[in-house]
Amino acid sequence: MFSFGRADKQDLREELLQERRALLPEAIEAARAAVCAAVLERAGAAGWTAVAAYLPLRTEPGSPELLDGLVRRGLRVLVPVTLPDHDLDWVQLPGDVPLGRDAIAGVDALLVPALAVGADGTRLGRGGGSYDRALARVPAGVPIAALLYDGELLAHVPSQAWDLPVTATVRPSYGWQDL
Repeated sequence: MFSFGRADKQDLREELLQERRALLPEAIEAARAAVCAAVLERAGAAGWTAVAAYLPLRTEPGSPELLDGLVRRGLRVLVPVTLPDHDLDWVQLPGDVPLGRDAIAGVDALLVPALAVGADGTRLGRGGGSYDRALARVPAGVPIAALLYDGELLAHVPSQAWDLPVTATVRPSYGWQDL
């Protein structure tokens, strides 16, 4: 399925994206429901009041239902807006008022998209560098969780010096797992 130890991040991205494109809608829906349940359980147990998340693309395991669930529970939910320089600004749901690049410094947890995560926490994103810049603004100790499908926690993910690690993954069959 995946070529471990691969030095070429772009090839690995394409492999993972092909795997996601091959998922049936029912599989995506089931994965999203399980990821949503795991995150909502963690939010309640940890007593989060504010979380940064993202608006998911069609095949991502994050979901609009997750965002709605967080908002319904009274959490302040921030989602990114990509700026022309590919950095991230943040808006609070519901709404579209820019809060600034540093808005995520005040959240209790950050939920990030990823195509894969290595056992050491190395996150493989889509290659724009937006999240690597944003993660640098998150205070130490704040959980940073990548939302993944079951097979996307890999032994190794190629990395560069600027890649910042995540501290947890959330996968359908495994729930929230600290790294």
